[in-house]
Amino acid sequence: MGKYQLDYKGQAQVTRFHEKHSQGKSDKKSRIQALKEQFLTKKGK
Repeated sequence: MGKYQLDYKGQAQVTRFHEKHSQGKSDKKSRIQALKEQFLTKKGK
């Protein structure tokens, strides 16, 4: 038994944390650009 053994809920939180923080800073700019495009298309409707 490990000292820091997690249940399924804890494992899901850890995987979500790593997915969120594994993105590079360059991806942030492309994501913002994609969100801007989505906003403009919704606003135009």
